[in-house]
Amino acid sequence: MPAELLYGVNTAEEILKSGRRRVLRLVVSRAESNPRINALAGLARSKGVTVEFCDPRTLEKLAQGAHHQGVIIEAEPARQFSLDEALAAETNLKHTVWAGLDGITDPMNLGAIIRSAACLGVSAVILPERRSAGLTPTAQKAAAGAVEHINVVEVVNLNQTIIKLKEKGFWVYGMAMDGKALPQVDFTLPAFILIGSEGEGLHQKTREHCDEIVSIPQKGGVESLNASNAAAVVFYELSKKI
Repeated sequence: MPAELLYGVNTAEEILKSGRRRVLRLVVSRAESNPRINALAGLARSKGVTVEFCDPRTLEKLAQGAHHQGVIIEAEPARQFSLDEALAAETNLKHTVWAGLDGITDPMNLGAIIRSAACLGVSAVILPERRSAGLTPTAQKAAAGAVEHINVVEVVNLNQTIIKLKEKGFWVYGMAMDGKALPQVDFTLPAFILIGSEGEGLHQKTREHCDEIVSIPQKGGVESLNASNAAAVVFYELSKKI
């Protein structure tokens, strides 16, 4: 598969540390004096990765307008797991939480959700092939390296995947404004949490497969949290059970 250019100190650092994918080179701006970047260059060399220092204009040209923090890493695309591979990677389903994204098309939201998931013990994120953002450089930058610590699964049909996970013993919870208040929900693991788009929410067919619909009680005049913030809140609640 063709390599991709990814940006930012955290992203580059986690890619190098994890060893999940082959790295072709690390490109660093000569103008940067951040000690973390010097350490990053040392880490790359210790892994046998070529480090190139270039002038800021060259780096800007490579980044094509992306916020790069003086660092670009060229690596093979992030590994995406099959559903069976992700299931096989779980050592104890009784302590497993997965997330499914139903219509999240903003790569920044996707990256933020993956970052929260990795921080709070969610071990896999499932994306449908259609109506979903993918693991673009923008999404990976927003994830700040979390892609290296979570299993991302792309599926053809999210609803068929839900049925298969139910057969494996997963309880399925959907996030929606009209659901049961989060503090009142007694989650059962393994759990599969479905998060819909900010505009449409969960698709009706997806919603029908849920064992329970969950909402986040809110105060004040704002109508709802955005998808990534809502995901972080429910992931935190579930992390207490993992």
